[in-house]
Amino acid sequence: MRSTLMKAAVLVAAAATFATLTGTAQADPSGVVPAATDVVGVGSDTTQGVLNTLTAHYNTKSPAPANKAYSWDAVGSASITPKSGASSITRPNGSSAGISTLIADGTAHNVDFARSSRKAKADGSEANYGFIEFARDTVTYATASTTSVPATLTTADLNALYSSAAGSAACNRTAYLPQAGSGTRTFFLESIGLTAAGTCAKDTFGGAPVQEHSATPLLGDPNAVAPFSVGRAVGVSGIKVNSVDDSVRPVTKPVASETARVDPATGQTVTSGGVVAYDRALFNVIRKSDKTVAKFSSLFGSLGYICTNTTARADIVAAGFRRSTNCGVDRN
Repeated sequence: MRSTLMKAAVLVAAAATFATLTGTAQADPSGVVPAATDVVGVGSDTTQGVLNTLTAHYNTKSPAPANKAYSWDAVGSASITPKSGASSITRPNGSSAGISTLIADGTAHNVDFARSSRKAKADGSEANYGFIEFARDTVTYATASTTSVPATLTTADLNALYSSAAGSAACNRTAYLPQAGSGTRTFFLESIGLTAAGTCAKDTFGGAPVQEHSATPLLGDPNAVAPFSVGRAVGVSGIKVNSVDDSVRPVTKPVASETARVDPATGQTVTSGGVVAYDRALFNVIRKSDKTVAKFSSLFGSLGYICTNTTARADIVAAGFRRSTNCGVDRN
């Protein structure tokens, strides 16, 4: 169902289309304490970079927004103070951590949105939150550039590896997963027919949790694999993303996943070559009660800045993601 975010965003979208934008993405709000009335987000590692760029450009558009937007990275200092007047909180690292922080904030609006690379849970615990789609991404398994792992694995292959027990014959590769709470972890396991991994899969490296989209565990290990966003892998040296064959699936996954063929150098769709990977939506999660509030609809709505502004649309592509035909739609 198309989001009611549309109505409040019409005038903002018209102005944004012709705006001249400047600004450079920053890690965390740089040199400023967000005001209590600003729009502030936390959460996913996958989309922290593109949200930094989008909010920087949004804040410097003409006419200037009445309420600026800021996004806190998934990693950095152990704690953050999201905006002026808010209490210090543990920095949310990952989609689920960001969504949990948004829910725990109640109606205080110390946190206004959560970046998410996973869809809403089916158990109803997130029913009061809008998962507003803004872009598309693909996820596959990454390896070191020099690797003994085949350039294509089936969904059944990946299921057998990630469901296996440490020391078993099926545990024939060094299988990594991102840290708990990672949206990419959740999405990848779901795509290969699992809700939880076996003991073959490791989510620590060097005594610390494996950070989502960190190439470090893969480098120098020709037998290592890890789920990776194709968009986030663009420009990362020492690794490569590979193809999945979803035509061969385990019995636990009778329904095919949505896949896309994309260019690993850009993350954009191609008709031949490239890699085939599991396709997913990327979201900004807000309170459903905020969907018709102008400062949210003018940023996230289907006629808002992210979905309609020429520079914002280019920012999404430059980050290695694809523009979505469902931009601004609440998928929950």
